Amino acid sequence: MWGVLKDALLDTLRMIPLLLVVYLGLEYVEARWQQRVVRAVERAGQAGPVIAALGGSIPQCGFSVMASALYTQRLISMGTIVAVYLSTSDEALPIILSQPARIHVVLPLVATKIILATGSGYLVDVVMRRENARRFASCRDRRSAESCAEEVGKRNCACNETRESCDHEQGTPIQWRGIAGAALRHTAQVTGFIFLTSCLIGLIVAKVGQANLSRILLGHTLLQPVLAALIGIIPNCAASVAITELYLSGVLSFGSVIAGLSAAGGLGLLVLLKENHDPANTFKVIAWLLGISSIAGIVLQLVMR
Repeated sequence: MWGVLKDALLDTLRMIPLLLVVYLGLEYVEARWQQRVVRAVERAGQAGPVIAALGGSIPQCGFSVMASALYTQRLISMGTIVAVYLSTSDEALPIILSQPARIHVVLPLVATKIILATGSGYLVDVVMRRENARRFASCRDRRSAESCAEEVGKRNCACNETRESCDHEQGTPIQWRGIAGAALRHTAQVTGFIFLTSCLIGLIVAKVGQANLSRILLGHTLLQPVLAALIGIIPNCAASVAITELYLSGVLSFGSVIAGLSAAGGLGLLVLLKENHDPANTFKVIAWLLGISSIAGIVLQLVMR
């Protein structure tokens, strides 16, 4: 047992410097460009799913939170918000990027999720065009488009953790102290999740063996992507950390990690559940997210056998 804990601690400590560098870069990108991407999504019209998929692929939680705020205010389509959630990888990419030996998996992972998110976003908009039309009409009836956008802009600033991106858009220089503080908080939080997850996986493997753990998690079956998607749909970054660690340890297949991380809408899902006062509509978004993630994972499982 102590050997497992020691190995988990050493592996986690080795990741911290690179993890901090990654998060410093991501916090800068979020502070510098996030508001512009959000406004681009809001104004994108038919190009919404494409821009949403590209914006969501940037590994930070603020974009999915802001996109969820736009959706609850009925300013973007269901296909656009589904594309955001599908392309979001939460904490997965920083974890992979902090391990140089595994960086080669980043490109296929991100590319697959962007393609899946874009195509699925357009599919959802075609199928749900009446739902989208009803929501957009309701927004126009309730207030003008300008006041609707203004309200969402205020909500977006309020949702930001440090407000740097809002300040920057208003001409205020980016506050590097805030960026460094946010990067340190994210690094500490994810480091804790990584250590706990590594300990848990290590203890289970030591107890039952990796082959048995793979069987418990339905390894090499078409049901494993469905199980991964069900884990990923839990709106907490611990889910994406666990899915990533299980994939890197060889327990989950590529199809399963795609299913799990595509379903992982993270904090954006929490905003949707809390702020969308149309429970039936929220259920439809989650159903699309879970269904698309599971089917995509199953297809990849079949193709890569």
